[in-house]
Amino acid sequence: MISSEKLREIRKLRGKTQKEVAIMSGLTPTAIRNYELGLRSPSDEQLEIIAQALECNSSALRSHDLKNNFDIYQIIFDLEERFEFRPIIEGGIPSLLGGNPEFIDFLVEWKEMKDKHFHEEITDEELRNWKLSYPLKSKHYKK
Repeated sequence: MISSEKLREIRKLRGKTQKEVAIMSGLTPTAIRNYELGLRSPSDEQLEIIAQALECNSSALRSHDLKNNFDIYQIIFDLEERFEFRPIIEGGIPSLLGGNPEFIDFLVEWKEMKDKHFHEEITDEELRNWKLSYPLKSKHYKK
């Protein structure tokens, strides 16, 4: 399901109007407005087209309805094999280690972006834009 808030946020970050997004995605301005108001939700195919128009991954537009920490734990369990997750404790600090090369690339790039933000090399908006655009704006992205 689409997140109306994320759709609006990404559209505004891109400096687009609802009408421009509608034209770029072959939908009506009313459809885009309804998605942003949470009155309707696009099909998966339409969501992909909207994501392309906004230069983001469709996952950035989805609502991740996590109710509590247990939902996150189950997701980690579900992804344990795919990303080779394993819990570790170093120096008394628990963390999650992943052995999947793509996941490692993601973690390294995320850390780099967080460091740039901390050192004020990028703004809050630039960090948010990177997150919402990931992986399309990743240095590791392969088309």
